[in-house]
Amino acid sequence: MISRLAIAMLHQLAAEGVAPWLSADATSDFDVEVLSHLARRELVAGVVLTGGPPAVLHRVCDALFPAFLATDGRAGHVSVAPDVGHGASAEGLFEAAGDLHEQVGRANVLVRLPVDPGGVTAMRDCLAEGIGVHAGPVYSEEGYEQLLDAFFVGIERALVSGLPLHEITLVAGVPVGRLDDAVDARLAAVPGPRAVAARGTAAVALARCLHRLREDRLSTDWWRVIRTAGAQLPLLLWSDPSPRHMESLVGANTAHVLSVRRLEAVAAETELAGEALMGSTAEGRRVLKELAELGVDLESVVRDLERAGQGCG
Repeated sequence: MISRLAIAMLHQLAAEGVAPWLSADATSDFDVEVLSHLARRELVAGVVLTGGPPAVLHRVCDALFPAFLATDGRAGHVSVAPDVGHGASAEGLFEAAGDLHEQVGRANVLVRLPVDPGGVTAMRDCLAEGIGVHAGPVYSEEGYEQLLDAFFVGIERALVSGLPLHEITLVAGVPVGRLDDAVDARLAAVPGPRAVAARGTAAVALARCLHRLREDRLSTDWWRVIRTAGAQLPLLLWSDPSPRHMESLVGANTAHVLSVRRLEAVAAETELAGEALMGSTAEGRRVLKELAELGVDLESVVRDLERAGQGCG
C-alpha cells in the first residue's frame, strides 16, 4: 500500500509535530490492516473517507480507535460526510450529522460540514452535543474566525452539559492546492515578472495568517480553563498539498492530508526542514498585500471557490 519512502515521510511529519492524515475512497480497494498498522505506529493520525458502505466505515473507525484511546482523543479520527444535499439548512445539516454519528456509533468519527452560515451553526450545535466536526473548506481569515467562534460556543455548552471534552474535536480543512490553483489562474493574466514570482504563494501566506489567528485565540484565559477541562486543540488540516506546501506548512498541532498517490509523489521530492509556521505571519501579510497590488482580489477568488461547492477541505 505504501512504500518505504512514503513511510519515511510520515515519520518526518510526525517528528515535527505534524499529524499525517490519509484521504481514501472506500469504494475502491482499501487495506484497512495496513492502515491499522500505521495508526498503531502513530504514523497516521486520521483518515478523510469518501464513499463506501457502512461496514467499511465501521472497519476504518475500529482500525483507528486504538490510536484514539492511546492519545486521549488527539488522534485516530475518521472524517465522513453526511448524506445531505448542497445548500441544506442548519437544521437539516445538524439532523443529518446526528443521524450519521448515531449510525456509526464510534467516538472517533468526525462529521464533515461546510463552512457557510448553515454549516457553522450546525457545527456549533454538533460540538455542543459531543459530535466532532471536520469543517471546510476554509479560504479566509474571516471564515476561520467564524469557525473558532462557533467552536468556543459549542465547547462551552458541552462543558456545561458535563460531556467529555477530550472526545470532541474540530478539524478545519484548508485546501492549499486548490487555493493556489485559483489564484495562479488569475496571476497568469497579469503581465510582468512580479506576477510570475507571486505564483504559488497565496495558500502558504493565508495558512501563516490562519495559524497566527488560532494561536492568538488559544492564548486567552478562557481557553486555558476549557483546555484544563479536557478540550482538544482545534486542528488546522492542510489538504491537496504540493511538495512546496509540505515544506512550508510544518508546524505543531497542524496536519497534512494526502491520498496515498500524493503521499508517494511528495515523499520523492520533499525534505522537511523543521518548523516553518511560527513567527511567519509578517511574511504572510506581505505576500497577501503583494497579491492585492497585482490586482488579485482574494475575496473574489474565495467567492468563486465557494460557489463551485467543492466540498469540505
